Amino acid sequence: MTSLFLTVALIVTAVCRLTAGQTCDPVPGSQCACTMSDGSGLMDMSSLADNELLSRQGFKEPSDDYHTYFFNPCKAIEGLGGDCAASENTASCQQGGAGAEHYRLGQQGPASYTYIPGADPFQIRIKYIGGTATDEGGTRSVVVTAVCDPNQELFVSYDGETGSAYDEILYAMTIQSRSICLNAGSSDNSSSSSSGGLSVGSVLCIVFFSLLIVYFAAGVAYMHGRHHKTGLELVPNLEFWQSVPGLIKEGALFVASPIQERVGGKRSYEQLE
Repeated sequence: MTSLFLTVALIVTAVCRLTAGQTCDPVPGSQCACTMSDGSGLMDMSSLADNELLSRQGFKEPSDDYHTYFFNPCKAIEGLGGDCAASENTASCQQGGAGAEHYRLGQQGPASYTYIPGADPFQIRIKYIGGTATDEGGTRSVVVTAVCDPNQELFVSYDGETGSAYDEILYAMTIQSRSICLNAGSSDNSSSSSSGGLSVGSVLCIVFFSLLIVYFAAGVAYMHGRHHKTGLELVPNLEFWQSVPGLIKEGALFVASPIQERVGGKRSYEQLE
């Protein structure tokens, strides 16, 4: 019984990983653009590079008048001092007081993009590393959640921080803009391409799980009502499901046999068993 459920779990996991494993891959030569791995579109924030709020003014957390935060997804922030100087290739900065303190929260370049599957509207999570080290020997990093909003030119907020100064302090920000929507710069851009929503892989996974549940529920009901079965015998097509682990083993041995021949000498399929 354990092997049966393990096999089903492996099949489901493989299907979902193959169909829903979308990524947004950075565009070579660009600091602030990525393309969806399934070809559904391009996310390009380059139109925000010279925005006044991002480039010069900065923004504050409503409950904190002391700190001002800066973030630019496309180029190094200019006009700041200390660890946030332009020469430091700063992507995000925390400025204290009247500009007396500057802590770099992340640098341009080593950013990682994470697509949030199923999010509606379309969202990308971007992490920047390379921030100013803490006095305790930890690091500073920032994660920015970029959200598509077709009706918003630009909204940016600071959402707080987590972690420890002895390990990593992770700062969180959110940026909302129509520039984040897929294919925002294309003349044929539409709400469907910009809003994101469920990916093809997510839909396939939902369909797969739904059919699997219906299959087992209907099968169990039929076996119990028509044939008065109980226990393990309630599983529809039990013999087939019990044979799946063995079939998987045989398939794995068949695939592995040529590798075994090259690595450890000629070994037959039967010998591997």
